[in-house]
Amino acid sequence: MEQFYYQGTAVVENADADCHSLLKASALLRYVEQISTMHARHFGMDDKFFEDHGVAFLVGKQALRFSRVPRRGETLTLCSRSEKALRGSIKRVTTLTDEARQEVAMVDSRWIMSSLENGHILRQPGWTVEGYWNETVKEELPLLLHKRRDSLTSAGLVTARYSQCDLHYHINNAFYLDIVCDALPLEIMRDHVVKFASINYHREVPMGQQVEVFYTPSDDGWYFIAKRADKTAFECYLELEPVKQ
Repeated sequence: MEQFYYQGTAVVENADADCHSLLKASALLRYVEQISTMHARHFGMDDKFFEDHGVAFLVGKQALRFSRVPRRGETLTLCSRSEKALRGSIKRVTTLTDEARQEVAMVDSRWIMSSLENGHILRQPGWTVEGYWNETVKEELPLLLHKRRDSLTSAGLVTARYSQCDLHYHINNAFYLDIVCDALPLEIMRDHVVKFASINYHREVPMGQQVEVFYTPSDDGWYFIAKRADKTAFECYLELEPVKQ
């Protein structure tokens, strides 16, 4: 059965690329968040719609994989598909292809619906939208974190700055990848790019609040955990690869 999807394009802007002119992982997540928002608005689900229904959509966890990291100036096509809610989680898979129609990246996001009144997670939306949700979306990425709780190194405190926060007054989901990349020693990140990432958002980090970020080698990459008031704010697993000259 043909899947319902939404499609759009994005150009890798200068500000979205790193020192090697390669797309940053955080920028990839921003592109996906934007295409997801455009998809919802196309079906009438704009800010007022969600306000009237008393709900907010938040990302609970997500993973990304680069087949090839795009370069500055490339035009990418994003194709995004959403699955019906299952136990309070909505899977959305977005693929990105280059101008030669070759897949360069995939993002698997798991969205949750939160009540604006009390913050509780809702298991099902209280409305239906014809042609928006699919029964199933088969593609997915591993959401494993390869947790390690020994030999953690502190990267110090990180403050939720104005420029990192979104309309909910907490750090936007994409900026967490900037935080973990900055937590690693510069000599590691300077000559590497992210090829895979999995992140689990446990508790929001409100504007002005601080988290302490820890990291350690794990499996084929790096495990990160951030704590605020002795509670886990987020966890992340990164795999890197050397920059190809």
